[in-house]
Amino acid sequence: MKKRYFGKMVNVNNHKMHVYSEGNGIPALVFMSGSSTYFPVNDFSKLFTKMSNDYKIVVIERAGYGFSETSNSSRDIDTVLFETRTALKETKINPPYILFPHSMAGIEAFYWAQNFPEEIKAIVGLDIGLPIFYEKVNYNKIIKFMKIISKIFPKIITNDMVNEAILGNANGKKINIETIKNIPMLLFVSNGKGTRIKKDEWKKLFDEYTKELNVILDHLEGGHYLHNYFPEEISIKSKDFIKEILK
Repeated sequence: MKKRYFGKMVNVNNHKMHVYSEGNGIPALVFMSGSSTYFPVNDFSKLFTKMSNDYKIVVIERAGYGFSETSNSSRDIDTVLFETRTALKETKINPPYILFPHSMAGIEAFYWAQNFPEEIKAIVGLDIGLPIFYEKVNYNKIIKFMKIISKIFPKIITNDMVNEAILGNANGKKINIETIKNIPMLLFVSNGKGTRIKKDEWKKLFDEYTKELNVILDHLEGGHYLHNYFPEEISIKSKDFIKEILK
């Protein structure tokens, strides 16, 4: 029987957010889900269960995701980051952190490191959506489809998810790459499947955008949800990376 992961519900910004954690250690590894990932805790479980014997892992479910309530607040990046940091504070999980963002959460991770660099030891990206990606992809069709699904299945695609997608481009424009140059990063990169961008173009985006960052790029031959395809490989390489930066 598949384990049902359930953590703590905390009051944040007039709604309740779900924070799951297991394991021990400092810094905590904070897993941040991509857009429209219905149950982030279950989605990340293949990976974090391979790491929680060595580290404290935390999964934040944003408003409208997993067990978290939906909200009436804006999904601009400042509000989203405020809610994430508040949820951690309410569960007494203190910085510093190593962030494990997937997809759209890459923007939040970069913005976090940009504004509160003292809180972030490193970023391990799981095929993150780089800010430049949201300038290249026409999200109008995606948003239109999400709006239709949200009316039919409001518990699967919530208004919060739709509003995040709408603000993807605007949120991405708030990233100042100069401010995150010193943050150690290990970015796992997919073959582009599931991103709406061809393999060579997806790889080129990462190669060009990160060329001045303190980054290791690891290209894997799998789709966008890399952590579900390669949990063992990603966990081993992530542990090696973390040991190196904590020396």
